[in-house]
Amino acid sequence: MKQKLTAVIAGGGIGGLAAAAALGMRGWDVTLFERQDALRASGSGIYIWENGLRVLEALGAAEAATQHAFRGHYFEQRDNLGGIIESAPIRADKRLMTVRRPQLLAALADAARRYGAKIVTGCEVTGATARGELLLSDGRRVSGDLALGVDGVWSRVRQSLGLEVLHEQAQEGALRTVIEAMPGDIPTADAGKYIENWNGPLRLLITPVNDREIYLALTCPATNARAKSTTLDKALWGDAFPAWRHLIDRVGADVSWGVYSVTKVTSWSAGRTAILGDAAFAQPPNLGQGGGMAMQSALALSVALADVADARDIPAALVAWETQERPLVDHCQKWSCLYGEVANLPDEVRTMTIRAAMSNPWVSAQVFRAANHIPTGTGHIPVWDQR
Repeated sequence: MKQKLTAVIAGGGIGGLAAAAALGMRGWDVTLFERQDALRASGSGIYIWENGLRVLEALGAAEAATQHAFRGHYFEQRDNLGGIIESAPIRADKRLMTVRRPQLLAALADAARRYGAKIVTGCEVTGATARGELLLSDGRRVSGDLALGVDGVWSRVRQSLGLEVLHEQAQEGALRTVIEAMPGDIPTADAGKYIENWNGPLRLLITPVNDREIYLALTCPATNARAKSTTLDKALWGDAFPAWRHLIDRVGADVSWGVYSVTKVTSWSAGRTAILGDAAFAQPPNLGQGGGMAMQSALALSVALADVADARDIPAALVAWETQERPLVDHCQKWSCLYGEVANLPDEVRTMTIRAAMSNPWVSAQVFRAANHIPTGTGHIPVWDQR
């Protein structure tokens, strides 16, 4: 009988829980360590494109993760005068949904536990070795045939393995919050749309997450102390986006601020220890693929390890996994950073640039390459509009 292999995972976020579920469903004995005293989702809402939705289906978490979720049919960008820059329809077979992050996290945690994963909270990982070991803050070492660092942009696993090439914070960040939806909030003509509004260096993204709530992301330069204040300057943001002042005025105290980060590494693994998610390839959220890339990389990892019978074979399997998956992840990171550069353009130039770029089939294909990708381990799932 095939020996049951063990995995220890640092980080109870989206990528870590997806990895725990994916490995667990393939027979691994998985233990996940989370620094906080409970599983908590940072941020408010999250975009899940077709590639991420397929991963959730493969993990048996899609129904719980997307229950009551908003599924839009257009992604629209508007200029500083409220005029439409671009209104792009979303194909029926390339779904996009927005959900509350806590809902997604809970669905992944339930799936991980269903497949036998053990989740230990209140346990900080301070490092790792290439021998499949995680180092804990209380001095203990926990080991597995495989160790995973899915511990975020400040990953101690990445740092201790010497894999880091670059970790830099971007020029932009975002305030994120969810407000209660009220009748008439979204004009009838705008129903079913994700709307991104631009005005100078400020951006306002308006996204329903269900019938009761609307997710707002307010993006600005990290140097703008007034704009980035979590005690929201409603006058500033309302003047910038007067058509949406009624939503801005309703923002309460539950507002988070985060600067976008970019991480680059020499390799996704060292020996029997690997990293993924923000620990390996953090990117600005401009393409809505941070969670999607983490989940699909986690699922692909479990597929790459499915036929491994001995721990000695794990390093080679990790190299093969990275060789297959990294080109798309690097592509997505590059284009997400490129998209963010248009925030530095004057309004009129930005409008012309976006219109010209997105009307070009080649550029559009690059922007949506990840969303249109069939992730490893999901090829058996039918295309949505053929079900």
